[in-house]
Amino acid sequence: MRAEERSEVAIVGGGPAGAALAIRLAEGGIDVALFERWPAPRWRAAGVYSSPLTRGHLADLGLSAAQMDALIRPIKAMEITSVRGPACRLEYDPPAGGLDRVRLERRLLDRAAAAGARIHEGATVRGLTPGRSGTALAVSMARGSQRWVAGLVVGADGPRSMVARAHGVDRPARRLRHAGLTVHRADPDAAAPGIPMTARMVIGEGWYCGIAPVPGGRVNIGLVMSERRLRSSLRTSGTARQVVRDATRALPPPHAAWQDAPETDETVVALPLAQRVSRRAGPGFLLVGDAAGFVDPLTGEGLHRALVSAELAAGAISAWRRDESGALARYDQRMRARFAPKDLLSWLLQLFLARPGALDYALTRLARREELRRAFADVMADLEPPRRALEPRFLLGLLAP
Repeated sequence: MRAEERSEVAIVGGGPAGAALAIRLAEGGIDVALFERWPAPRWRAAGVYSSPLTRGHLADLGLSAAQMDALIRPIKAMEITSVRGPACRLEYDPPAGGLDRVRLERRLLDRAAAAGARIHEGATVRGLTPGRSGTALAVSMARGSQRWVAGLVVGADGPRSMVARAHGVDRPARRLRHAGLTVHRADPDAAAPGIPMTARMVIGEGWYCGIAPVPGGRVNIGLVMSERRLRSSLRTSGTARQVVRDATRALPPPHAAWQDAPETDETVVALPLAQRVSRRAGPGFLLVGDAAGFVDPLTGEGLHRALVSAELAAGAISAWRRDESGALARYDQRMRARFAPKDLLSWLLQLFLARPGALDYALTRLARREELRRAFADVMADLEPPRRALEPRFLLGLLAP
């Protein structure tokens, strides 16, 4: 093992949340080292659909308009369809986006390095040992093992976060365990780059499938189902790729050209599709992105939440560095206040998914009532606070005959 290395802040995980935080910290003059286990960004189970607000967050991180145009396919609407027939269309103004996640991660990591962060790709954190004078990290790199010590460790390492486990705040999901299967396919009918397209979500009994256009003439397919259903489907279909193929062939009309097109990358599985933690920060640690907790991503806010958490974390870490009392605890409080209402909405939507009759009724009502539909679209796109969809007036308008 080589001589000990030190940094003020160590970030474990180089996805959008970790890279965005590294940019903000480095630009603020904080010594930060980021460790990403893969030697280069690659496709992994991740959402690609994101709020219209995402462009603003990326601009704040230093990405140019041209760079964002290359990374984001504008999405003007989402068509939500039940396999039993009811449907509604949610319009987005400004457009939401379907992102090229692999190229986005590359762009953010490069931006972090340019800002002065020490970026270590192909570096696996094997162990964490919290202590009074900092946290020791055992890191495996291509050039050998290293011991690092950081005053603060940030978990940006997704579900089942090592950082969350090391600090005793991980709470494994034991009920309602859902699995997500994701893959890209070529889209022969894709519009020219930059032209807005329409996304689609099909909801069945115990599953749903989201189809989001992304750059490069492709669509991203996200299939979500219970763990039990996935295991049953694997026994029938044999592989995760075949499970997705079988599911997309069975989608209700209209038939799209991408349904017959080849996959452009590996089909990847995430299980469980949730993360629970008792706290998002404490002495010596802080969590961002999926590591900070999330519910089944039906609301499609994973990337937006990652960028918001990085922004809030950067402010908290700057205050922690100035020895402000309670800086990390305030981050936990702000994250709870910011995302608890959206999590509650996500759970409410899960209840509708579990009751086909209620789901079909709600879709029918949304299709007929423009005011409700617009409000729901704005909440789903993070343009309005989620509390609006939880207000008695909205719920009464949705559920009353």
